[in-house]
Amino acid sequence: MQVVWSRKVAAPPRGLVLARERGWLLVWDSDHVLHLFNRTGETQARFQAADAVVAACCADDGVGFAAVGAQGLVWMLAPDLSPRWERTLPQRGTAAALDPFGQFLAAADAGGGLVLYDRTGRERWRAANARPLHHLAFVPERPALIAAADFGLVVCYGIGGDLLWRDTPVAHTASLAVSGDGAVIALACFSDGLCCYSLDGPKRRRIEGPGPCRLAAASYDGDLFLTADLNQRLQLRDAQGNLRGEWLMDGAPTDLALAALGDLAYVAATDGRILMLRTS
Repeated sequence: MQVVWSRKVAAPPRGLVLARERGWLLVWDSDHVLHLFNRTGETQARFQAADAVVAACCADDGVGFAAVGAQGLVWMLAPDLSPRWERTLPQRGTAAALDPFGQFLAAADAGGGLVLYDRTGRERWRAANARPLHHLAFVPERPALIAAADFGLVVCYGIGGDLLWRDTPVAHTASLAVSGDGAVIALACFSDGLCCYSLDGPKRRRIEGPGPCRLAAASYDGDLFLTADLNQRLQLRDAQGNLRGEWLMDGAPTDLALAALGDLAYVAATDGRILMLRTS
């Protein structure tokens, strides 16, 4: 893996998310600031949130961005990160996800609540879960939303709020990634490594090779996975678990993303660096 560009933010980054079609990268840091970078790593916009940002998300084409805060504030943001509207969750925010076209925003709170807003901020439905949901992802080509707790719960909702399936794996989940068609729903687990489901049902399988990992991202077709293990090492593997590339970081990664084709990777490190890597 080769570094294409490297940038540094003033405060340690807490996470990042990629608008895959536009190639823009949204990063949020411990000073409650969201940074938007373009393909070449230049800053496009910044947004100073009024609350600690817990999670952020974006539409694939970059038409919209959103974030959720520690006190339950939810922000829908324009492409220049200016606020479009603001809502408040009943409890502390834990996760957020935008659908690929920016039409729907899902947000979760610490009480196990999950709410879906439309693009105008109108609430469409609300659901309750036994555990707080810390990971949310829309399936780009299907009307479905995948959600996972940090331990012992994975659920699949239809876009209308109907529960399609659920599973209660005994595993600590640190991140969630889905393929475009939902055939691959990958969970990075501290104990079990990379565990996968599909949109069709809660039958779980494990990809051999990565071992215990805390971060994972997938290419759009689900044929490539980028993982971060417990030793600051990034690995690129195919769907059969074969190693395609690796890179040992000199600092711990806090989050990562993979471009649609799997040819570019994006990494946030605890020392404030934001990296774009070429994987092939």
